[in-house]
Amino acid sequence: MSRSIPVDVWRLSLATLARSASTLATCLSDSEKARAARFVFERDRTRFIACRAVLRALIADHLDIEPTDVLFVYGDKGKPSLANHRLFFNLSHSHNEACIAVSSEAALGVDVEYIRAPTRNTWVDLARRFFSSAEIKALSNLPDSMQSEAFFACWTRKEAYLKLHGLGLSLPLDQFSVTVDPVSPAKLCSTQWRPDDINQTAIYDLPTSPEYRSAIAVASTDSITVSESRISQAESFPFFKRG
Repeated sequence: MSRSIPVDVWRLSLATLARSASTLATCLSDSEKARAARFVFERDRTRFIACRAVLRALIADHLDIEPTDVLFVYGDKGKPSLANHRLFFNLSHSHNEACIAVSSEAALGVDVEYIRAPTRNTWVDLARRFFSSAEIKALSNLPDSMQSEAFFACWTRKEAYLKLHGLGLSLPLDQFSVTVDPVSPAKLCSTQWRPDDINQTAIYDLPTSPEYRSAIAVASTDSITVSESRISQAESFPFFKRG
């Protein structure tokens, strides 16, 4: 029997959590507080604080330490990991939603995106600038009514794969392909960059709030078992009830 990799996923309601930014900021490191202070707009500052504080507190809860004792190290493209513990995690946020995924068994990347209408060009026009030829064709073949969701289904699947490897958008998006149809299972279809990933990586869509798409990429082809929770306010947060 094949094993299943446990993945904990937390959904964060940023609009409400940001109201507790002053409390949540006590979880941050000095460098994170300095980074928060550099944001021009208060909304960006409070949401950064909420995301990083909750991430720290969730990791601390896993490791039975204090949030301020969580020590991050950063990859070449800025992806954080833990210096002294084998615990894999990733964070993504868009609009009023954030997603944190944590696993002790496999590296992962996660993405969430707010589905919106195109502003100037169509989603197919934008896809022609970034996506692979196979993805452009698949998107073009879908009815107009599906193209917004399909674009973001494709984008989150691709972004999750990039974040798995800590690359951000430094790898051209046309160097690999994923499935595009939003009602079809997520899948890594091809990758010129790391051909072996076809047999070593799996991508899954994650459940999320209406008007959003979310996906996770895992460095394993074993199935995953997702345990999902929502954090909408600081008072509901397990860490703040400890001790």
